[in-house]
Amino acid sequence: MDTDDPQDVGAAFWAQVHGFTVVEGPAPPDTPLGRVQAFAAAHGGEAVTEEHVRAAIEGRPLPAPGSGAGSGAGN
Repeated sequence: MDTDDPQDVGAAFWAQVHGFTVVEGPAPPDTPLGRVQAFAAAHGGEAVTEEHVRAAIEGRPLPAPGSGAGSGAGN
């Protein structure tokens, strides 16, 4: 966060008021976001689909890359 940038300061204040924590860097690996970030690092960001995000949030294993899950058809 740039403490000289009013927008950064305002966003950090908003997040704190609403109970969020703003961090820089990757999310902890045991969180849903951390699991998706690790998957994207291993397989490329274009391999991440809605189904990967849904699985991470629900605590399920992430689908294999190219499995066709979450292709957008009918989702």
